[in-house]
Amino acid sequence: MILQALHAYYQLLQEQDDGDLPKQGYSAADVSFELHLDAEGRLVDIIPYTNEKGKSRKETYNVPEQEKRTVKITPYFLCDKAEYLFGTALGMRAACRESMQVLWRSVMAQVEGEQVSVSPEWKAITAFVEATPEQLAEQLDGLLSEETKATLATGGLCVLKYAPTGRFLHDHRLLQSAWEKYRSGGQSAVGAVGDTTQICLVSGDRVPTSDIARLHPNIKNVIGAQSSGAAIVSFNKDSFESFGRKQSFNAPTSKNAADAYGYVLNRLLADPKHRVRMNDMTVVFWAESAVDHEQLFLASLMQEERSDETLEEGPPDPESVRERVKSAVSRVRNGQEFRDTFSDLDPETTFYVLGISPNAARLSMRFFYRGTLGEIGERVWQHYKDLAIVGLDRTPTIRQLLKELAVGHDWSNIPPNMEGQLFRSIMQELPYSKAIFAQLINRIRADQDDPRKGLYKIGSVRAAMLKAYLLRAGRNGNHGIREGELTVAENMESTNVAYNLGRLFACLEKTQKDALGAGINATIRDRFWGAASAAPASVFPRLLHLAQHHVSKDEKRGFYNNELIGKVMVALPERLPRRLTLEEQGMFAIGYYHKRQGFYAGAAKSSGDAVAVMDGAEEAAAATTE
Repeated sequence: MILQALHAYYQLLQEQDDGDLPKQGYSAADVSFELHLDAEGRLVDIIPYTNEKGKSRKETYNVPEQEKRTVKITPYFLCDKAEYLFGTALGMRAACRESMQVLWRSVMAQVEGEQVSVSPEWKAITAFVEATPEQLAEQLDGLLSEETKATLATGGLCVLKYAPTGRFLHDHRLLQSAWEKYRSGGQSAVGAVGDTTQICLVSGDRVPTSDIARLHPNIKNVIGAQSSGAAIVSFNKDSFESFGRKQSFNAPTSKNAADAYGYVLNRLLADPKHRVRMNDMTVVFWAESAVDHEQLFLASLMQEERSDETLEEGPPDPESVRERVKSAVSRVRNGQEFRDTFSDLDPETTFYVLGISPNAARLSMRFFYRGTLGEIGERVWQHYKDLAIVGLDRTPTIRQLLKELAVGHDWSNIPPNMEGQLFRSIMQELPYSKAIFAQLINRIRADQDDPRKGLYKIGSVRAAMLKAYLLRAGRNGNHGIREGELTVAENMESTNVAYNLGRLFACLEKTQKDALGAGINATIRDRFWGAASAAPASVFPRLLHLAQHHVSKDEKRGFYNNELIGKVMVALPERLPRRLTLEEQGMFAIGYYHKRQGFYAGAAKSSGDAVAVMDGAEEAAAATTE
């Protein structure tokens, strides 16, 4: 299913081919050097590819097909490493240069006649192939310093350019014709037995056995995998063989199909718009669509805003896909549905999401999800509905949500596998992992506010995560909290004891701060949060008694605060619970957050910033800092 989906996407790319897609018998190669040949086939220049800062970079060209290399010497045609092109002239293995000469002579022998005799490019490449090591060494000495020679010897692939015309030799039609004839000659398939034709497991086509791929392509840019690439399909032990078939003949795939899926997957993994890192896993995604904004939809859900996007001139377009995703939680609060917000997207477009992890020299497929854009969109929109809470105006990505679980908001402290767990929960509309919820409760207990860094013990993102977890767990029957009790803003009609205890705690804290002023060293939240949210019966009587002292001291707002406390107390039972479960502690935190948002909604509205929850002292401190 995975390889078939990639092969289908390759065919879609062919339909909209702009010349970048390699045709049959060719592959995309990342090149580091240009070698310039004159009409006599002598080296006249060597150009390393570098960026503006002088650091090495690579250019991608479509060159004659390059099989995956193993420990065996395997030369490539018209594009290869310096070891194969120069051999002992660079102090490297003579066998590599000799194998290159055998291959290039065999390919060029496929074309004869007048065209060859009159082609200056053909003469130049022939002279280069037949040059002796001494001649090549002399040419290199005249062009390169010892340091540059070492860079060339350890560097990447080189392509050849005919200097008089400035044209790459791998684009020369006569040389391409020679390669295509050589390739269609049909090399014997080592390890293949039985019928002279086989059915390709990816395309379903019956192809000659000689066209079955012996080795599948290397896949690059997977986090943690070998830099040279790793295989999805490979067989390297006798125990993997069946019916006498060796290597990848155990899973017959035509060379064309293998090249197609390898090209597409490498292209997607090389494009930041189609991949994202999730801890030790690389997630790649694509749509069977030629429409750019449909391709960008899933990327916008998963990726944080990059620094280069913040440098764009002018304000962002509010109707762009990325901006609509960022404002999704605000749109949810206004009653918009997914199909209202993204009416320009085709809900029938098929989407694919693939999670890949390294596994020694191979790649492990962690998960594969296929669905329509409409299905994915509705599930993601439900995720946004669950997150929607007063004070949260910008849609957090998965990574931004999980940073709330990390000590110091340091991404390296995120517990392993949580990113993948959260992503699967969203895609499959499942409850969030209880491990995520427990970790979040622990961080709320341990952390303190740091307004200068924009970090809060219970800020908008954390409150949204608590709400979303409880809603999804409730739908799955994991606890007794009813969905109607969890609202976007404060629910003054709630009968949930834990929720109302959180509201009461916020009232008691406000009463203390109003009475003692901004210079207080530690509030009741700093001293009693853990005990109040876990064992309220042992703490709240003391806090209520303390609050009466604060009310009596505060002539300006004491009476008003006492009324607030009384209104919340009406909703509580006479005997407070001795213990609160983990879910009830989450309800406590949401009640506290909602009540605080209600206190400072006017100030937040006038300042145009409802994201951070600040009390009067914190606002004053922030203003002083500015």
